[in-house]
Amino acid sequence: MKKRMPAFSLRILGLCFMVAGFFCGGILLLPTVVSAAAPDKSLSAILERISSAAEDVVTVSSRMEQEKHLQVFDEVLKASGRFAFQRPDCWRWELAEPVKSGLAVCGGHGRRWHENSGEVKRFKLADEPWLQHFAAQVTAWTTADFAFLQAQYRITLLSRKPPILKLVPKEASARQLISALEITFSVDYRYVEQIVIREADNDYTVIKFLDVKINKPLPPDYFD
Repeated sequence: MKKRMPAFSLRILGLCFMVAGFFCGGILLLPTVVSAAAPDKSLSAILERISSAAEDVVTVSSRMEQEKHLQVFDEVLKASGRFAFQRPDCWRWELAEPVKSGLAVCGGHGRRWHENSGEVKRFKLADEPWLQHFAAQVTAWTTADFAFLQAQYRITLLSRKPPILKLVPKEASARQLISALEITFSVDYRYVEQIVIREADNDYTVIKFLDVKINKPLPPDYFD
């Protein structure tokens, strides 16, 4: 019999480190799978369509739901919150359940908060190299900068309808943590509906982005 987890405390920064980037999302659709040996021209065409569709995206915001599937526990660990992005480099990732916590970054500065400590800590991205790297990936995904992403991942096409990309880290050290990312886009190519993070030990996390809002005004101080 598997053990049951007595308590769950989500470490938001650990989660952020794993995720390659975020968009808003909508309804999960059943994929039309293509062969693993999909021709390069199919992948190139999909990437071009996503890049074109993302050109007019200035702000995105959504609800999000996360499910963590662990090999050693029976239950699925769940969390929920919100995500938002604003060009050129502002984003906010916050959880409402099971604990209130979050991270916001804009213009080279950021803040993080957690209900257990009751503190808001401010920082400079330049002082946190790993977070600076992650912030660059958030921006790359939201603006569909595939030249940046293809330098770090081997990208293959898993499905055309809806578009699903598989990303495998090129560096062996990165693959010891994350074996692959599977990114499901909306049928209009404008945003990501779902991210599946597959870890090297066969655990995996599913993040769904719901109730997408594109180019809607966000509060002036939302990222401060």
